[in-house]
Amino acid sequence: MAKRGLMFSGVAIIALALVWLYLIFPGMAKLPADYEKTYHFDGSVQIAGATGALSPQIPTKMDRDLKATDVNESDALIIQQVIKFMTADGRPLSTLDPRLAALDSTETYAIDRTTRENVAGGDKSRTGQFTFPANTKQETYQFWSATTGTALSAAFAGEEEIDGLKVYVFKIDSKDNAYPNAANGAPQKVDVATTIKVEPVSGTPIFTTTKTTVRMQVAANTLIPVLINESTFTQATVDEAVAEGKSNRSLILWASVYGFWAAVGLGAVLLVIGLVKK
Repeated sequence: MAKRGLMFSGVAIIALALVWLYLIFPGMAKLPADYEKTYHFDGSVQIAGATGALSPQIPTKMDRDLKATDVNESDALIIQQVIKFMTADGRPLSTLDPRLAALDSTETYAIDRTTRENVAGGDKSRTGQFTFPANTKQETYQFWSATTGTALSAAFAGEEEIDGLKVYVFKIDSKDNAYPNAANGAPQKVDVATTIKVEPVSGTPIFTTTKTTVRMQVAANTLIPVLINESTFTQATVDEAVAEGKSNRSLILWASVYGFWAAVGLGAVLLVIGLVKK
């Protein structure tokens, strides 16, 4: 009786471990229905004046607020993104120049909760990643850019450590993208340079810095910069992201690797003991 009990217990533990890994854990690893996050940035902006010359750098702050509002019938997470630019002392950036109000935006995204790719259901058609997935690979991802209205290539550029946490570094370096000018219709191009550092097990963003340069065509082969906008995670945001990345990484590894194999090992030991017990 004891022999059968040990064998049954071993098989049951292994079966439960497999059910956990393949049926229960994937649902837990999805972006949650109540997803909510705010990223804070410091940066600067330069804008061309009447003569065409760029202003001195204007220190800026920017908040990127993300809040899930629904999960649709396709299990896509609906997220509202609100971006607000401010002066260093917290006033709307548009108080310095009304043209800078165009940097603020409110958009609605539909995100695959597992792959974290853009899918149908947002306020416009989008492609590429909204953010990096769990189990991020050392490869090039297509990443949606609201600036260009297209997906841009985010190429793997190496590994680093931030406060003891291993991160993958990805870089976007995309030049001469079309950028319509609603004010005067003059042809414009925009260059986007972005560095993103992500904890690869969980896909948690740890650090982001981006620079966009808008250039306006003033002659057949001449474009001049009319807007340069730079934004970088604040140190407080990086510190918070590192803590979150470490926690998410540990949870995923224990839930899907260490805990799984510990359960399989225990089940195997009980099964073997049952098999050899007389």
